[in-house]
Amino acid sequence: MGLRVRAILVVLLLLAVAALAVPLALSLADRRTAALAAERDRQLAALADAASMSDTPLQRLVDRYYEVYGEGLLIIDSDGRTLTSRGLEFADAGVATATTHALVDAPASQWDPIFPWDRDRLLATAGVRRDGELVGAVVLAVDPKVAARDVAVGWLWVAAGCLVFLVLAVVVGRSLTRWVLRPLDGLERAVAEMTEGIAGPPADVAGPPELRHFTSAFNTMAQVVRASLDRQRRLIADASHQLRNPLAAVRLRADTLEDYVAEEGWPTYSAMSAELDRFENLLEQLLRLARAEQVSGSRQAGLFTAAAESADLADVIAERAAYWQPILDSQDQHLDDRSNHPGPTVQLARHDVEQLLDVALENALRYAGAGATVTVSTAQTDATAELIVSDSGTGLPDEDLARAATRFWRAQNDGGGTGLGLAIAAEITAGHGGTIAVEKAPEGGVLIRYRLPAAGESA
Repeated sequence: MGLRVRAILVVLLLLAVAALAVPLALSLADRRTAALAAERDRQLAALADAASMSDTPLQRLVDRYYEVYGEGLLIIDSDGRTLTSRGLEFADAGVATATTHALVDAPASQWDPIFPWDRDRLLATAGVRRDGELVGAVVLAVDPKVAARDVAVGWLWVAAGCLVFLVLAVVVGRSLTRWVLRPLDGLERAVAEMTEGIAGPPADVAGPPELRHFTSAFNTMAQVVRASLDRQRRLIADASHQLRNPLAAVRLRADTLEDYVAEEGWPTYSAMSAELDRFENLLEQLLRLARAEQVSGSRQAGLFTAAAESADLADVIAERAAYWQPILDSQDQHLDDRSNHPGPTVQLARHDVEQLLDVALENALRYAGAGATVTVSTAQTDATAELIVSDSGTGLPDEDLARAATRFWRAQNDGGGTGLGLAIAAEITAGHGGTIAVEKAPEGGVLIRYRLPAAGESA
């Protein structure tokens, strides 16, 4: 926006300068031309007066003029005969026409303005009168080079003045636009930070009064929004934490009822126990999400420091594979560990890597289906390490892949999940400067790719 405003200002300044400079330059040319014409008219009048006297040495006078001014001069009588000349002949171009106008006492034509590029001589004439009778004419070949040079110098001064004015105007315009647009830049930064959830400093209140009022209102709104988001996060964390004790008490009482439930009440009791299990799992996931959000929010606000711990991906995969293999076997699924040994080391605590891997393996367990192969692999680049979990199951449609990491989203055939696993993984990954991607696997199922900061790199 600032560039467009400055471009418009420059164009307007150029038009304004041109509107002033062009008439001024033409006026300089007219004034210099008029000054030259007046000077030569005086000289022609003096020469005509001298030629009107019979005892005047015309040739010496003409030679003297030529030596001083370097301009050709011709004096003729009324019959067109040359009386004296120097540097100009009657046969020269335009001379016959000029003498004819002078001998018939025609009014002298006005000179055209002299411009810096003019080099052709100008013919000026004056009639020679004796006792009021026109007895001859004086023709002068005026050299316009000196006048053209003076006009060029004047135009250069005009151009220099215009350039200085333009530079000053551009500097002032740039300062003015920066003063006006600086609050907008601050607002743009604040909006971007709010969009990303970053609790950055408020936008600077500066600029014109209208922008100052608007910026103050925006800062107030941003504070309200951030406070609302913080209250929501605290509410989720506090509610989840406060509900654990009552839920544990309900679970304890329900377990003590097991020996007293009649046979016809077992279906209801089993359904209630299953709902309690689901409720406990949901609360645990909400607490994990709140903790992960706190880490990622601290990173976005610039308060994050890189984890002091690191973890070897191959070691974590080997340990978690031993835990998950019996569970996958029960679902007729096979776990294929293709990680490199020793594996890449990432700048995350070991329990965070374990949680990321558990989320991906649980996702494969739920959606891959019986007979599927779940593959775990790693990859290394200079700054990041990749933890990849894919399966050969039926996979998900493209529109579901795009929503898989959103909160509380579950596939249509998922009856037991909370829809928070991948959302928690995304927050954990973002909190350490990494990314998560949910893609279609080459084997046909779902591929979850974590890009994590390699150990030794600044997260």
